[in-house]
Amino acid sequence: MPAEPTQRVPDAEGHVIHMWQPFSFTVGDDYRYRPGPLARLSRGLFRCFAVVILRVLDTLMLGLKIDGRENLKSLEGGGVTICNHVHPLDCTMIGLALFPRELYYVSLASNFKIPVIRHLIRWLGAVPVTKSPHQIGRLFDEMGKAMAEGALVQIYPEGVLIPYDTALRPFKGGAFRLAADNGVSVVPMVITQEPPRGLFFWKRKPCLHLHILPAVTPDPTLPQREAANDLRQRCLDAMQARLNQEKA
Repeated sequence: MPAEPTQRVPDAEGHVIHMWQPFSFTVGDDYRYRPGPLARLSRGLFRCFAVVILRVLDTLMLGLKIDGRENLKSLEGGGVTICNHVHPLDCTMIGLALFPRELYYVSLASNFKIPVIRHLIRWLGAVPVTKSPHQIGRLFDEMGKAMAEGALVQIYPEGVLIPYDTALRPFKGGAFRLAADNGVSVVPMVITQEPPRGLFFWKRKPCLHLHILPAVTPDPTLPQREAANDLRQRCLDAMQARLNQEKA
């Protein structure tokens, strides 16, 4: 998962965390987004081990709480999940929340250049995305097939991580196009922040609380592009409402 940041100067795309990326990585036309049966079994076993460790670490380090798992029960088959991006370890929180469902994370290809991390994220289900329209098309085709087999695909619609941001930033459209094109629901999740209390009195940063919200289904009466925009707005409204509830 994410490594220790080396600087926090925003770049041209708004990124404020920059990792050491000494390795090269290219997403070729033959890149395999979905592992074979044996690799899937191995990855599943690794996740079983990882969630035990991450449950302890995320609880102790972040004061993590998760609620709303009952909202996953109404999700038939695969789907897209989204979440605000506020911590380098929020991918681990999402992994805990959605376990044991098969899960793919759409991750920047640059994350596959980070020492150690590049191997861990592969084992936890990360798939690379670049700015190439051709590559994005292949990726979305493969994720569509994965969802047809019951998998969940996690995408951060804000695109950029800003640590401990308390407001939602504009959503990009990819997650919602993926859902609308494949006729699957989107499960919005939102991370809220709480002052450290009780056992976490020693923490300087807020404790994090991940809320799984009810699934949002594409409107079948709308054309796909309009359905995607409608999904984006309804998910944004649901997540903003939960943030507002926390601030009230």
